Amino acid sequence: MSFRFRVFGLVLLVAVIAIGVTAWLSIRLTALQIAESQQTATRNEVATVREIREYAVRHGTWAGIDNLVRRLSNTNQQRIRLTNLYGQVTVDSDHLANRQARKVVAAPALIDPRPTLTFPQKLLSAADPERAKTGGGGRLEPVTASAIAQYRRTVLFARCLTNQYVQPPPVAPDEYGIPVANVHLADDHGCGEEAKASAAQDQQGDLAFISGCRSEDQPAPCLTRSFGERVATFTPEPLLLYLGAVADDATNLISRPGLIAGGGVLILVILGTAVIARHVSLPVRDLTAASRRLADGHLDTRVRSGGRDELGQLSDSFNRMAAALEASEQAQRRLVASVAHELRTPLSNLLGYLEALQDGLVAPSRELFASLHDEAELQRRILDDLQDLTLAEAGHLTYRRSVFDLADLVDIARVAHLAVAEAAGVRLTAETAGPLPVHADHDRLRQVLGNLIGNAIRYTDRGGHVSLRAFPDAGHITVEVRDTGCGIAPADVPFVFQRFWRADPARDRATGGSGLGLTIARQIVRDHAGDLTVESTLGEGSTFRFTLPRP
Repeated sequence: MSFRFRVFGLVLLVAVIAIGVTAWLSIRLTALQIAESQQTATRNEVATVREIREYAVRHGTWAGIDNLVRRLSNTNQQRIRLTNLYGQVTVDSDHLANRQARKVVAAPALIDPRPTLTFPQKLLSAADPERAKTGGGGRLEPVTASAIAQYRRTVLFARCLTNQYVQPPPVAPDEYGIPVANVHLADDHGCGEEAKASAAQDQQGDLAFISGCRSEDQPAPCLTRSFGERVATFTPEPLLLYLGAVADDATNLISRPGLIAGGGVLILVILGTAVIARHVSLPVRDLTAASRRLADGHLDTRVRSGGRDELGQLSDSFNRMAAALEASEQAQRRLVASVAHELRTPLSNLLGYLEALQDGLVAPSRELFASLHDEAELQRRILDDLQDLTLAEAGHLTYRRSVFDLADLVDIARVAHLAVAEAAGVRLTAETAGPLPVHADHDRLRQVLGNLIGNAIRYTDRGGHVSLRAFPDAGHITVEVRDTGCGIAPADVPFVFQRFWRADPARDRATGGSGLGLTIARQIVRDHAGDLTVESTLGEGSTFRFTLPRP
């Protein structure tokens, strides 16, 4: 898989996981937050019901309840709506705050400020021992009437103070569970006497109201029920409490889950990025370190191959580059050694003869000077060949291209080497297939043919045969130089075109070869968009073949 696709896949995977985790965390945490909000609303409901009921019990009226509702709404951050049993709104916190009413989230809770009358067990037993189990007894009616009167005084007293904007005193349940306030205050604003007078006037009516329970087998439950019905005539009416959800805005419902989800996604992105960065940076660090070692001269430096992706291809390219540099360095060292070796022999010969002439050990002669001249010419040819090879490999060798017939060039080369071939006892022939036009440098291709023909004659024994062929072949023009000479060993074939390589160094140097001809010839052919190859069988001969494109 391509490295780009792998990186894209990793990033896409991180993004998908991040989105999924974000969505899951957001939904999960928001659901938990909503559940917590609803639980808070439920807890608030119990406390709100208690405080509102205590307000009604202490104040004896719903007047001024809006202040308590506003405070509770601000504290709990939720809507509070109170209505009577017929749906008429008593107070609404959203209306008080002049904002759009929010939805309620639960069924209404009943707030009934009426107390419940309870009789102590000792009173039930003392009232009528024979009817203790049923709750009967004549003493319960006066207790009930007294409880109604006492509660009436408490309610009327508290209501009177509230209407005068005076905070009523706290109330406390007596032994019958009835809230009772201290009406004997030094400064009661005249409310105490008024409450007592009103309660005294209604006492006979209270006894008449509860007298219907005398015929009951169980008067206690009946009296408790009658107490509730009687006090309902002066007690604040029951109300229904509606609560809205806790007003968690976006910063509450979303920020906390969002922060947690964002933190998780950030960690996931960091981990995913770290994996990608490690995947990318590890081979890059290896390549950087290897490049530094290579720059320091350690040409044997290599890196591990990273697979078939772009990084793996980069590692392979680096290894090939390092191998090429190492091979080039070794070739350069071999070249320097070869040049030194090739120049040392003729120079040694020249120096030896010159010293002998100087010392009078050798007599000057025409033959001696001719030999010294040949040695100097050999050195010049080596230097000229080195210069041509350097220019050719650098791409600076000058070519004068034109269109000409390659068949004519083959015939010219045959004629030029015919005398050398006859002197060596070698038969030289040429076979061409009609006009073979090419666009090339005439002199450079003649140099190539001259090198190939000269080598073929040089390595063919007397009585052998060297043949030249030129023919069209699959869009190219092919030229072959075939000989029946000694051939080349299979192990030596790969080194034929290397600088200064010789199959028989002693024989070649004796005839004046520099060891650079084939290297230069192949470079010239390649500069013409062709190639030069060799096929050889040891003991049977060799075939050098080069191809050129048609114009």
